[in-house]
Amino acid sequence: MARDIKENLFEIDSKKIELDFLQQQFLVECKRFIAACIEGRVRAAISANPEKALELGRDGLAPLKGQVNRMLETVSDQVNERLGRDDLWRHKENQLDPARFEKDSYGFVGVKGPEMLEQALSSLLSPVGRILIHSGLDTAANWEEKEGEFVYRHPLDWSREMKQCIENYSLGFNALCDLITANKVLSAQRTGSDALDLWDSI
Repeated sequence: MARDIKENLFEIDSKKIELDFLQQQFLVECKRFIAACIEGRVRAAISANPEKALELGRDGLAPLKGQVNRMLETVSDQVNERLGRDDLWRHKENQLDPARFEKDSYGFVGVKGPEMLEQALSSLLSPVGRILIHSGLDTAANWEEKEGEFVYRHPLDWSREMKQCIENYSLGFNALCDLITANKVLSAQRTGSDALDLWDSI
């Protein structure tokens, strides 16, 4: 029994290491994706509102471009801060309580990725929304102001690499959930066995 629990804990630790790797892979892909989104949203807004862009002229667009470039320079740090948080990645939990590990937490629902990651990704675009709305290059049809942030109203079209990373993470996380459930069963069996051993020893 003790050996079964030890093997189970080893498998849990191994699975967590695998999930750490997949999380880091996902963050790398997110950095590429968010940088492309920032540029894409700005170029799409200018293309859709050429009159406003021409009205702003070089003098009006140059400071905006400077802000966008500064955003692109800090994408890596922003992704780490917003998407690297432990509370978004349940495999980081230290407690082995099955109630805290729900299977399919990281699955896609239609075209939308896992809700907690979608929200974090969307929040990374908030500064772009602010720039575009305040400059008049975009409208509330695309951005909604919530609690001081500008939330992009449309689902984000994740890159193929991001989807692959999170699908692999989801499979691994589900396997981790099974291992943690098995750990609870093994621990209960061991407790029962220990109680009987105590009884028999008296």
